[in-house]
Amino acid sequence: MSFLSPLAALVALAVVLPLGAYALLEERSRRVSGRIGLTLPPLRSRLGIPIALVVVSAFLGVAAAQPVISGTRSHTGRSDAQVYVLFDVSRSMLARGGATEPDRLQRAKQLALKLRHGVGDVPFGIASLTDRVLPHLFPTLDPNIFESVMRDAIGIERPPPSGTNDLATDYNTLGDTGTNNYYGAGVDKRVLVVFSDGESKYFDDVTLKKDFDKGGVHVLFVHLWDADEKIFLQRNHVDPAYRPDPQSNEAAQRIASAGDGAVLDEDAGTLISRTKALVGSGPHTTIREQRTRVSLGPYVALMALLPLGFVLLRRNV
Repeated sequence: MSFLSPLAALVALAVVLPLGAYALLEERSRRVSGRIGLTLPPLRSRLGIPIALVVVSAFLGVAAAQPVISGTRSHTGRSDAQVYVLFDVSRSMLARGGATEPDRLQRAKQLALKLRHGVGDVPFGIASLTDRVLPHLFPTLDPNIFESVMRDAIGIERPPPSGTNDLATDYNTLGDTGTNNYYGAGVDKRVLVVFSDGESKYFDDVTLKKDFDKGGVHVLFVHLWDADEKIFLQRNHVDPAYRPDPQSNEAAQRIASAGDGAVLDEDAGTLISRTKALVGSGPHTTIREQRTRVSLGPYVALMALLPLGFVLLRRNV
């Protein structure tokens, strides 16, 4: 068990105020009883309320410190390398070769899953892209967490683009992966695998290269695109507004070049081998990763109701 805000426990010191008030009442009762010749009840019968007040304050102090129980799991893997898989989740990734065939995003997820299993000793993270890059999972060695995040969090326009343009993908923000602490501070080998169709707004690959170089990020661009693919609104109805961009391969090449990487097709074996080549070899260490965190604060605060109820009962009886 650990505490998220241990200094907040000092709120328990506020108990001195009700204890001081109770002490004044006790002194007043002693004086009045002495004047009229009454005998005060035994001391042990009068200690119930101050003890209950101390217990209430103790529970509230512990609750304010935010106690949590964290579940951790140890994995053996690389601490010198990390890989991010980044999914383009713009609407064009719905395109597919036929009404019953998997769309681009579905194919990207299948490839990412094969890559994760093929390079199992390296931590993998997940990010998405529309007109901005958004991290969904920081690099982890846990394959179950990776699969659940990819399955439940990655979807078309989740989140939606902030603009209203038909062409939502903006590769200018890819540089954030190199400059905004996506990778661990001590990680030397950093790989970004982009799953996209290459259809985007204008972007500055010179600035991208500076950002990738600053973060030491190498880019593999998996180009999911075919000139005959369409967006199917329903089983046999095609979106007439969508047209595959023939310049998409050029955009993919520019991004891969900015990240000193390569453009790949939808071949899992090639993707795995190129990723392994970029991460190379390195020492294996045991890494402890947090899997679950349960907050105990609300339950501890509820426990304070028991001694508080005793105080109220003694006051009213």
